[in-house]
Amino acid sequence: MPLKRKSIARRLGRYVLLLSAGILVSVSVLLGFVSHRLIERVSMEVAGKEVDLVISDIEKMISEVERAVDNVDWFVQRNSHRQRFMYEATRELVLSNPSIIGSAVAFEPYYFKGTHWFAPYTYIDKETEEIRTIQMGNSDYDYPALDWYRVPRLYDKPVWSEPYFDEGGGDRQMATYSLPLKDTTGTFFGILTSDISLSWLSTRLQSIAPYWDSHMMLISARGTFIVHPDRSLVLNATIFDQAAKSGDERALELARNMVNGKRGSSRFRGTNNEDYYGIYGPLSNGWSVLLVTSYASVFLNLYAYNLVLGILMLLGLLALYFGCRNVVRRQTMPIVEFSQAAMTMAKGNFKARLPEVRTQDELQTLNKSMAYMQQSINEYITELKSTTASNERYESELNIARNIQMSMLPQNFPVREDCDLYAMVQPAKEVGGDLYDFIEVGDKLFFLVGDVSGKGVPAALFMAITRAAFRFIGALGISMSEVVERVNNSLCDGNTSEMFVTLFAGCLNLTTGELDYCNAGHNPILVIQPDGSASFLRAKPNLAAGLVERFPYEEEHLRLAPGSRLLLYTDGVTEAERPDKKQFGEQTLLSWAKKLNPGVSSNAAALELYSRVRHFAAGAEQNDDITIMSVLYKAK
Repeated sequence: MPLKRKSIARRLGRYVLLLSAGILVSVSVLLGFVSHRLIERVSMEVAGKEVDLVISDIEKMISEVERAVDNVDWFVQRNSHRQRFMYEATRELVLSNPSIIGSAVAFEPYYFKGTHWFAPYTYIDKETEEIRTIQMGNSDYDYPALDWYRVPRLYDKPVWSEPYFDEGGGDRQMATYSLPLKDTTGTFFGILTSDISLSWLSTRLQSIAPYWDSHMMLISARGTFIVHPDRSLVLNATIFDQAAKSGDERALELARNMVNGKRGSSRFRGTNNEDYYGIYGPLSNGWSVLLVTSYASVFLNLYAYNLVLGILMLLGLLALYFGCRNVVRRQTMPIVEFSQAAMTMAKGNFKARLPEVRTQDELQTLNKSMAYMQQSINEYITELKSTTASNERYESELNIARNIQMSMLPQNFPVREDCDLYAMVQPAKEVGGDLYDFIEVGDKLFFLVGDVSGKGVPAALFMAITRAAFRFIGALGISMSEVVERVNNSLCDGNTSEMFVTLFAGCLNLTTGELDYCNAGHNPILVIQPDGSASFLRAKPNLAAGLVERFPYEEEHLRLAPGSRLLLYTDGVTEAERPDKKQFGEQTLLSWAKKLNPGVSSNAAALELYSRVRHFAAGAEQNDDITIMSVLYKAK
């Protein structure tokens, strides 16, 4: 199934899209980071100003209450023994200050003889909004035990109480400012109080919302919630309780900072596992204001902006992609036509029409290059056809020469009871320079293995001359040294190419086992004894044949025991190489020979050695002719 073609226009458009997307995403990420930091800083500044404004309002109210109480202090001290005037003092304090919902003058027990508790209290009824005055001191309302009385008496200074629900008094949630009263001698005799309603603070704080989910809180000096959007927590929980529920150390740190009267901002995790920003600041009476805004609401506009920006970027990238794709498609149309022309030429039509290019650019250069290539290919094909025909004739001639060369070597090996002989040649090229031969003369077996220098046709011709000379001279019945010497003289005559051949020639008396041999520069042959032991036959060093005319060759003698084997070979065996250039070598050959079954036939021995050599080469190309001859002497 043909693969689907991918156009350059589409690919370039995709590259432009990816590059543009990478740049835009990088810029967007950087812009988003900068925007995030800027929005966070501006938001904290805006929220901080809101907190400062609320603190200012509450401080103004607290200041007015404290100042009003201080203004009435002199009147109460001057008329402390006149019970009627105390009612008037508290009533005047409530009437003249809209922030005050109640006021009391609570005297020390038995300050007036015969009276245990005396505490005139004027307050605004939360149901009717009428001003009422009562004497609240009694056994059910033991005010000396309450914090608003006990704490300022103990510390001898004005104190704002912890928020509380005044049951039996104002019957509402409130906080009290308590001022210790002393007579002219400096003796403490009571407390002058003013109450403020927590509902007013709650209304004021809830009106502050810089973001849609913002809410403000007010905590006391101990961390108790005075104002909280969850009314069930007011006066019933502390900011530490909520921080502990969230499990966030940042929330606990914020709570500690507020109780310690610090100002600042912090990001923390709420009890609902969402992130919030908290901006807080202290009041002069020990309370603290906290503005809480969710992290999501602060960056809501940024999220919306990023969404719109992302959609616009996507649309822009798509427009860029298709625009670039159309432009590139028009610009690369000649390339498509060139591709079609190249495909036509690939199918064998080297006269395909090339597209016209009028632009002075690389496409015109490509047009000229392909036109030149067409001309060159057509010329090359013409030459190739001629060369191919010549090569076919040459290869045919080489095959004929190979057949002739192989037919020159004897293929019918003697079948005798006293001797088993087999030989083989495997040329590295079509024809080679290795040779073997043998002649039977009565009970004598003349045999020869040779290796001509060089390869190819010259070596094959020299090999043919060598084999013909040996076959003629060896049949004369003369000594082996004389046989080799005459072959050498024959080869030297007219040897202008200075070729030579290494030879190992021998004559084996099949009756006695006497071996006469002469080594003319050839590899040492292997002698394998009947018991399987093997060794190289080290012969006298004689010169290779064809080099020096009338060289005095020396022959040697050896007696073979029945069952002995002679293994002759050329250097194509020992110099066979693996891909890593390691050679087969003489030691590997000797090791193989020692493991050879002494009684195996010469045919099997030669083929086994050849197989071992090719297996060692591991597929590497054969670089030299291989010749192997095995002669097993059996005796009668």
